[in-house]
Amino acid sequence: MKCPNCGSDVGEGYYFCKYCGAKLGEATVQVQAGQPAETEVKATIIRRLDALKNRDENAVRTLVDEKYSKFDDWPPYVRQDAAEALRNEFGAFKVLSNYSYEIRDLTVEVFGDAALATFHIHYHGEMRNRRFDMVSRVTSVLRKREVGWGLVHEHFSRFPQERRRGFFGW
Repeated sequence: MKCPNCGSDVGEGYYFCKYCGAKLGEATVQVQAGQPAETEVKATIIRRLDALKNRDENAVRTLVDEKYSKFDDWPPYVRQDAAEALRNEFGAFKVLSNYSYEIRDLTVEVFGDAALATFHIHYHGEMRNRRFDMVSRVTSVLRKREVGWGLVHEHFSRFPQERRRGFFGW
């Protein structure tokens, strides 16, 4: 597959160009039965990020496991249980605008009914009319459920300001 933005050959199965970060099509497509677990997990990660972008509380709720927890790269920087993490996230939805993201290096390892996904994310937008621009590392732990994969834990960790320059080509 060729990236429509930069023209690079990125291969099949990518949701984003690994060279310029451009979206390579509709990343929120439903996974077809029989696809590899890695593909299902990647689709879950993309649906999660798109749910944040679209401020879709219902989509977020369906993607997180009942035992969900999170370390965020926004305050509070402590581990949050499901109730606290979702309350903070949904509260941010009310003051979030112009949100966009790019991911790179999304890799997935599946261990039976558990999976580990790691990637880099560049996200930006406005919160209470103040611009933000972040680059972080993300680790997501997922569990296979009857209704697909659910996020059990997410850990977001910001890149130090001096190390992120040029990471996403800017």
